[in-house]
Amino acid sequence: MSGTAGFVLPESTAALDLAMDDGASIRVVRHGNPSGPRVVLSHGNGFASDSYFPFWRHMLERFDLALFDIRNCGRNPFHAAEPHGYPRFACDNVAVHGAIAGEWGRKTTIGVFHSMSAIAALLAVVDGVWHWDALVLFDPPVIPPEGSPLRGPLMAEGAALRDAALIRENRFRDPEELADVFRYMHRFRRLRKGVAALNARSVLRFDPASGDWLLCCPGPVEAGLYTEVAALPIWRRPDPPARPLLVAASDPGPEDAPKTAPCCRLYCETFGVDYAFVPDTSHLLQLEEPERCFALFDCFLADNGIAP
Repeated sequence: MSGTAGFVLPESTAALDLAMDDGASIRVVRHGNPSGPRVVLSHGNGFASDSYFPFWRHMLERFDLALFDIRNCGRNPFHAAEPHGYPRFACDNVAVHGAIAGEWGRKTTIGVFHSMSAIAALLAVVDGVWHWDALVLFDPPVIPPEGSPLRGPLMAEGAALRDAALIRENRFRDPEELADVFRYMHRFRRLRKGVAALNARSVLRFDPASGDWLLCCPGPVEAGLYTEVAALPIWRRPDPPARPLLVAASDPGPEDAPKTAPCCRLYCETFGVDYAFVPDTSHLLQLEEPERCFALFDCFLADNGIAP
C-alpha cells in the first residue's frame, strides 16, 4: 500500500505497458475484483487517475478496475507536446481498450471518464465507435455551437484555465508545495480533505538530476486543451443511442456553478441522453462528493441490468 496524505492507495494487481503507434507510452494498472464487471477509468486535464482514488476506491470490492492516464500525464513518461489533443486521445483509447481486452479477457466493460477523457470518449461515440457496454461521462465540457448563449461563458472559462496553465510553475521542492497551491485555488475549494495532496503527488514525478519534483504534464502542454474543445465536432447525437450513456454533471443551480453544468444539461436535453447532476458540486464533483458520484454510477448500472 502507498500512502498519500491521508489516502492509502492499494498496490495494483497487474499492469500493462503499452506503446501507441507513434511511440507514446501508456501504462494501464489493474485493481479490484477480477471476477466483476470491468470499469475503465481515466481523468481530467491537470489530474491523473490516482487523483480520483476517493471515487474509485468504492469500486474495489465489486468491479475489475483498469486505470490509465492520458498520454504525457500521471504515471506515463513524457513523450511529446505534439500531438497532445483530443483526436489523438480518442485513437489512444481504441488501442488501450483493445489491449485490456486482449490481455485480461473480454467481459462487460463500463467506461468512466471525467472532463478531458470524457470528451475524448464522446468524440469516438458521436462517430459511432462504441467500446463500452455502458458509458458514464462526468461533467464533459460540451461547448454548444455558435448561436447558443451558453457557448461564450464556457469558452471564457476555458480561456481563463488555459491562461493559468501557461504561467503555471513546473518545478517544486516537494509535492506538498504544489498541494498548497491547490489548497489556495478557488476552484479547488470544495475538494475533500486530503485530495489536494493526493493530486499533487499524482501529477508530479521526481527528477533525480535536480532533486526537484516536476509536473508530469507541463502547463503549456495542458493549456491548449481548455480551448481546443470548442472546435471539436461533438455537438451531435451519440450513435447508437440505444447503448446506456449517462452524463453525470455538476450542480447547475448555484450562482457560481461551473459553465459546464448548464451545457451538459442542454446537451442531454437536445440529444436525449440520460442526465443527472450531483448536488452541491462543481466541475471536480468526483473529488468533492465521491460517495454520491459512486451511488449515481451504481444506480445507473442497476437500472440498465449491469449491476454485479
